Amino acid sequence: MASSRLVPVGKIVKTHGLRGALKMVPYGDTLGQLESGAKLYLHADAEAGALELTLVQLRPQGRHFLAQFAEFLDVDAAREVVEQEVFLPEESLPPTAEDEYYHYQLIGLRVETTGGKELGILGSIIETGSNDVYVIQRDNEEILIPAIAEVICEVDLQLGKMVVEPPEGLLDDL
Repeated sequence: MASSRLVPVGKIVKTHGLRGALKMVPYGDTLGQLESGAKLYLHADAEAGALELTLVQLRPQGRHFLAQFAEFLDVDAAREVVEQEVFLPEESLPPTAEDEYYHYQLIGLRVETTGGKELGILGSIIETGSNDVYVIQRDNEEILIPAIAEVICEVDLQLGKMVVEPPEGLLDDL
């Protein structure tokens, strides 16, 4: 595990109950596919090391999940990890379908239009009910691009770029 890249799959947002359960916001669908006994990690910082957690139970609660880990038996222990992200080793992630990507693969890509105009760097992704929205960082501004097939023309992870055809009028101010 030490040489494995750890990928964030969710964030612990608060405790739940007195027995150390944790409420988590998932990043995508991966967290919801885990079963009892799965190993997740805290502190994906090379200097701090990673703390291994063993999943005992996971159940959905709206758009969140309630997780019970073997390492947290009471609310006091669980409080220590609130606001931290949970990680999985990259090789533990389920494979994606063609033209499907994990968020961590897209964050940091250079984004340009089909005409070759540089828009900036994909800085974050907003998950909405219908489709994701890509937040492109350009100098001191953000450009919001809908993550739909009509707009996203090409993703090239090897070259580190994404090519888009923005909806008419979206880039008029640039």
